[in-house]
Amino acid sequence: MTIVSNAPVVKAPPRASNSPRHPARPGARALEPMPNWTKLSRKDDVEIYRGGELVASGRVDMLALDGSVFWVVRNDGQGRAMFLHSDGFTVLRLPRARPVD
Repeated sequence: MTIVSNAPVVKAPPRASNSPRHPARPGARALEPMPNWTKLSRKDDVEIYRGGELVASGRVDMLALDGSVFWVVRNDGQGRAMFLHSDGFTVLRLPRARPVD
């Protein structure tokens, strides 16, 4: 069971231009795939896709230690949404900014 209330479906942007080797713009941080959800952390910025279409984007709020489920506070102002790993979602994480020396 996945709870995504009225999540708009948007076509996924081409990833080739935003891959780690080819950022979309100079200085851009590329999104990285997260097949193992145990590697996610609270406050990670993520995009969630299903079937190549963007389902939601936001910040990880809570997650299960076994990586089976996590909750995201959505960027579109629609509150929290829960995602189950078994439902076949693809999660892309925006790497955190490195501190400036």
